[in-house]
Amino acid sequence: MVAQTGSFSLAADRLFVSQSAVSHAICKLEETLGTSLFERGSKKNSLTDDGKQLFEACERVFYSLAEVTESIQMRQGKEKGYLRLGATVEFGCTVLMKHIKPFMDAHPEIEIDFFMRHDLISPLQRDDLDLIIDCVEHRQKGLLRLPLFREKYVLVVSPSFRNSRQWKNPRVLENLLVLSLDKKGQWWEHFLLSIPAEKRPYLWRFTAINHVRGMITAAVQGMGVALLPKYSVMHELRDGLLEIVFPKLALPEDCFCVYQKEEKAKMKKQRMLTDFLSRIKLSEFGD
Repeated sequence: MVAQTGSFSLAADRLFVSQSAVSHAICKLEETLGTSLFERGSKKNSLTDDGKQLFEACERVFYSLAEVTESIQMRQGKEKGYLRLGATVEFGCTVLMKHIKPFMDAHPEIEIDFFMRHDLISPLQRDDLDLIIDCVEHRQKGLLRLPLFREKYVLVVSPSFRNSRQWKNPRVLENLLVLSLDKKGQWWEHFLLSIPAEKRPYLWRFTAINHVRGMITAAVQGMGVALLPKYSVMHELRDGLLEIVFPKLALPEDCFCVYQKEEKAKMKKQRMLTDFLSRIKLSEFGD
């Protein structure tokens, strides 16, 4: 638990014991093994090489026990499952919640809790989440990656905003208010790099709105131009509340994937959910 949280106090809270009890147990284990398991003295208690080797072995044993327990319960007709599924905020709220009910109806024996957040890999590695659906690429050791679909982006404005300007080329953006998840405009970096340097606009008027849904509403109200995942604005495009500018521009794409630890992926409940997610037809992505 200390290895997962990086903290003796957090480990104690999760185990419902005192911090001194955790420290004493670790010291006894180190004394028995004749080696240090943690690099002490830093803000975060990171594992030594010996500590990493022991932790990986313990993880394998824990997951093997969980897999055997599931198998025994299944044979006895007592199989119950609990999964914690994480997803990015906009995708989770807009898409995942629309598609997951058939799985829950078909498998009432599996209880699922959902966590919508931007930082997904840290809780997955701590075992706070069992699976995550993320558009950020993760290549950490021991992770299983299942590609689901491509996430396309579009440049959108309200009809009134579009009609008030000439949209000859992307340089028009230099004089416009640009809606971004951050004030420095890092949200727009991939878009800018997709345009040849000689045609690339210089963006400087950024208004930060730290949620995709907030940017959508602001764009609908004519506040400025927004770069958004296409799936997130399908309704607004269909209803004429937003329009795409520069539709022929080759914008960057992300790949949504399911990530889970390789050992936990062997569990039947996770295999069932992963299989269901891989078969979802996402017509709202507009492809």
